[in-house]
Amino acid sequence: MRNVLFAAAAAALVAGCAMPQTVVKSVESRPSLAVVGAPAGAVLVVDGQPVGEASAYDGNPAVLRVEPGTHQVEIRDPSGAAVYRQTVFVESELKTVRVH
Repeated sequence: MRNVLFAAAAAALVAGCAMPQTVVKSVESRPSLAVVGAPAGAVLVVDGQPVGEASAYDGNPAVLRVEPGTHQVEIRDPSGAAVYRQTVFVESELKTVRVH
C-alpha cells in the first residue's frame, strides 16, 4: 500500500512540473518580386504564367513570392501584347522590377 501511495505521489509531482517549451518563429524566406511603373490594367506574367494585375504587386505591401533563381518577367497590356520583358535573377529578399 505504501508503494502505491508513493507511486501516486511521484506521478502527481512529475505531472505538476512544467517542461520547458521552445517557440520557433520563422519568416517567409522565399524571395519576392515587386513591379513599379506598370501601365494601368497591365498583367504580370512570370515564367509564362499570368499571376494577376501588375499593379497588385507594387511592393506596398503586396509582393509575389517566387522560388530563388532566374525568372522571365513580362508585363502585358490588356490586349495581351508584351510591353515589357526582362529576365531577372532572384536570390533573396525583394527584387523590384521597374517598368520604363
